[in-house]
Amino acid sequence: MSDSLYRGCSIPARLPFIEAAAKYIIDTLGLDIKDMGEMPCCMEPVGLRSLDHDSWSDVSSFICSKAKGRLITLCDGCTVSLAGSVKEKGSDLDVVGFLEIIHENLDSIKSKVVSPIGLSLAIFPGCHCESLMSSKGKDANGMMSDIINVIGGKALMPSENLCCGGGVSSIDDDLAKAILNESVESFKATGASAVVTSCPFCFMQFDMVARYRTYSIVELTAKAMGWDADTEKYHRGK
Repeated sequence: MSDSLYRGCSIPARLPFIEAAAKYIIDTLGLDIKDMGEMPCCMEPVGLRSLDHDSWSDVSSFICSKAKGRLITLCDGCTVSLAGSVKEKGSDLDVVGFLEIIHENLDSIKSKVVSPIGLSLAIFPGCHCESLMSSKGKDANGMMSDIINVIGGKALMPSENLCCGGGVSSIDDDLAKAILNESVESFKATGASAVVTSCPFCFMQFDMVARYRTYSIVELTAKAMGWDADTEKYHRGK
């Protein structure tokens, strides 16, 4: 049975290159993952679920009901939100983030690498990804490091328990800025040339707010496999 790709809303609207990179990987590896097409927002768990639980439950349940096979997400916020719905409803649907898809296909990806990335990168899965992988008995930092090493980069580990600060932005901007700056300083301390993340919210915080050079793990994997799209206009950090 085919798996289902849920694109979410932030990536198609603000970071469409991540969707394009994911579809390049899917096509290049011949994975049986079908796009679900236009779907509503998952009502990401940090904000909207706490404001209106019933609406979150209805919308997330609707999305899950349309999935065939596994439900594959591009956004870690979507993964947490939809996995939370599955747990609440007692469903056996498997919600899987795209980082997991890349990692479970590392051998095939290794054979497809034609342009090693050659970058030294600070590893930052983000709070959502780390929490979800931990709940599955997996190590998000280790998974991301494995991927970076396979695609020709060098994985560097910053301090533990870091956050991008996105969850408290607009609630306490001073706190959000302090959290963000702490993370960026930790990245710099590793000697990395940039940070790599699997989370679009973290990407936007580091790239658009901190103006620190940031890459998506999906983007870099696709690039190493020969994807030649020009994504520079989506990068504001230097």
